[in-house]
Amino acid sequence: MKVAVDAMGGDYPLNNIEGAIKSLEDPELEIFLVGEPEKLTSNLKNFSYDKNRLQIIPSDEAIRMDEQPGIAIKRRPNCSINVCSGLVKKGMIDGYVSAGNSGATFASSAGILGMFEGLTKPCVGGAVFGFAPKTLILDLGLNVESTPEQMLDFAALGVSQAKILYDVEKPTVGLLSNGSESNKGNKLVKESFKLFEKSSINFHGNIEGHDIALGKVNVVVCDGFTGNILLKAIEGFGHVIYQFLKKEITDNKSSEIINLIPKKTNIMKEFGGGPVFGVNGIAIVAHGSSSPTAIANGISTVSWLTKKDYVNQSIKELSSIRSSINGW
Repeated sequence: MKVAVDAMGGDYPLNNIEGAIKSLEDPELEIFLVGEPEKLTSNLKNFSYDKNRLQIIPSDEAIRMDEQPGIAIKRRPNCSINVCSGLVKKGMIDGYVSAGNSGATFASSAGILGMFEGLTKPCVGGAVFGFAPKTLILDLGLNVESTPEQMLDFAALGVSQAKILYDVEKPTVGLLSNGSESNKGNKLVKESFKLFEKSSINFHGNIEGHDIALGKVNVVVCDGFTGNILLKAIEGFGHVIYQFLKKEITDNKSSEIINLIPKKTNIMKEFGGGPVFGVNGIAIVAHGSSSPTAIANGISTVSWLTKKDYVNQSIKELSSIRSSINGW
């Protein structure tokens, strides 16, 4: 199994190297660190690792967090994220992990790897709340503005992911709104509701925020602006509650339970990130502040998805769903 890491991306680039080395505990893995050779070679001197299973692939610097991703990846074709996408395109690796500019990862993966036939935009999502481990939320931040048709695309992608990744036979779908009634929501939600009702997906109507924690549906659909706020609110809430309880409760048995809170409210960390849905390859978007463990987990997720024949199965499942939706 061959996996690349965008070694120049993220808030803490050294964590990419530590995570890559940590992942070599899996004897099946071979790692490609993509970045500036001089910097990577210098940093690697501080670690002990199997040099036969880790190599450097040269690239220019990463796309900065404050750059416009669509413009930047075109101006700098040899930036680290483009090199990662190119390696997948050429069949040299099975997938990659990047904690860098997420917009650049989306733009690069869509532009170089290409999107599934018929899709106008990819999206990103996954199960983010550990108390509802089979509830996927998408979009989690790629598309801050979406059309009702794209929301239906997201629903179809979510259904396919729930089947492939979580073995849910007939996933249920809900639209995230400010009320469960059909007349609730903004213009996007109301127009999307009408499309969803006409489709053949297992649509359960609007759901509210508290329904996510209860696992009321398997696929929660929202635009990326809403989804990203929701994701970070869950992470932040979990962190605050964890710190509070850790300070107030000190007995050992309770501490064991308290230590589960971060895992239950930041499940993306356990997986190291989420795949870009709808592109012809495996690209994992990791959090910008990912720890070495999160990077290693992201690498493991690439391995897991590859073994599931994730891309081909997604294309097949999505095609089947789209063909059954009225008027598509």
